[in-house]
Amino acid sequence: MKKIFIGLCMAFIPIGMMAQLTEFGSFKIINTEIIYQKVSGYDSVTTEKLVEFLKTVPNIANVEVVNNIVQADLTDFVVDYKKFQFNQVAVPPIIQTGRFSAKISMEGRDNKYRVTLKSIQVKGDIGYKKILSPENLTNYACTNSGTVLSRDWCKPNTLGLLDLALTDRFLFKEQKKDGDW
Repeated sequence: MKKIFIGLCMAFIPIGMMAQLTEFGSFKIINTEIIYQKVSGYDSVTTEKLVEFLKTVPNIANVEVVNNIVQADLTDFVVDYKKFQFNQVAVPPIIQTGRFSAKISMEGRDNKYRVTLKSIQVKGDIGYKKILSPENLTNYACTNSGTVLSRDWCKPNTLGLLDLALTDRFLFKEQKKDGDW
């Protein structure tokens, strides 16, 4: 009986260990594309406030409103890994040298807002290859034709660090007016 139990455990444990990842932090795979999606709370958020906020954020261009959804482009976004107290040796070259771009959509309701980044592209040094023109992040961070997140990318110093940097960039902060301290 003991041998049968051990045999069954040995048969089922590897299946659980080989589970396929389709989400990591705020990143998930939808229709064979890796996207970033984060919901944050903020009192009295409006489309106008989101537009005003995005216009003050660096690396944002082409801000427009379509059907109450604020759309924009993220260009040449660089991860400041030192800000999040990561050592250079612990951070992969693509996160250190990468310049990320994406299509942004933001919408607000019920004291919260959602930021979605699609068509995420990267250029930089991946270690074994220099990416000179923007390529889809899905090609590098996913396996099985974009259906599974790569285990090499599902680490706190890779997608985790990119997640922290994007969350920090899109954290809605009230802008101070002149004379207000």
